[in-house]
Amino acid sequence: MALKKVRRPVKNGPNEDNIQTLKQVEMKLIENGEEGNSMNYLNTGSGSNLTAESTSLSNNSIQQSTAMERVFTFGDDFVSMKRIAKIAEGIYDFRIDDIGVKENVETQYGTKDQYVITFSLGNPSTNEITTLTLPYNISSNHQSALMEFLGAFKDVFRGKKITMRYLVGMTGQARVYHVVSEAGNVYEKIEILDVEKPNT
Repeated sequence: MALKKVRRPVKNGPNEDNIQTLKQVEMKLIENGEEGNSMNYLNTGSGSNLTAESTSLSNNSIQQSTAMERVFTFGDDFVSMKRIAKIAEGIYDFRIDDIGVKENVETQYGTKDQYVITFSLGNPSTNEITTLTLPYNISSNHQSALMEFLGAFKDVFRGKKITMRYLVGMTGQARVYHVVSEAGNVYEKIEILDVEKPNT
C-alpha cells in the first residue's frame, strides 16, 4: 500500500496570500527606519491591519527606543529577558472595554482567582489609543489592589449593589505609573483619578 503525501495548511502561519503583503510591510518599515518593528510583522500569521499596527507601534516611543537595547540573560539551562513597560507613565483618558475572570492562578499569595480588566487609554495630546490589560486578585481585603481600584467608583455607585459587568463601558481619567519587581521587571499599574457618571 502506497502512502500519499498530503499538504495541510499551516494555521496562523505565513501563506502564499500574505507573504507578499508581509514583504511589502517589511520594506516600508525598513525605508522608514523602523526595521526593529518589522520582525513583529514577519512573525504574525496575518497580514490584516498591518499598516494600522505599524503606525501605532511607531508612535510609541518606549517600544522604538528600547527594543534593541533589551538585555537577555543566559543561564545554564535557561534564557530570560526582563519585562519592560509598554505604556509610558502619564495621565490618560480611559474606558473599561472588558472584564474577564482567570481561575486558579498561581500568585505570590497562593492560588487566586483574578479579574482581568482591559482598558483603552487615550493620550489627550496625541489622540493615540492604547490597550492595557491588568489582572486583579479577587480579594475582599480593603487594602487589596482590587478594593482600591473599586474605591474609585464609590461616588458613582453609592448605595447600590453591582457586579463587575457594570464597570464595562465606564470612562474617566487615570494615571498610569510603573512598578519594578524584585526581579527587575517593569509593570504598568493604573490609578483611577476621575470617573464620569453614566447617563441613566
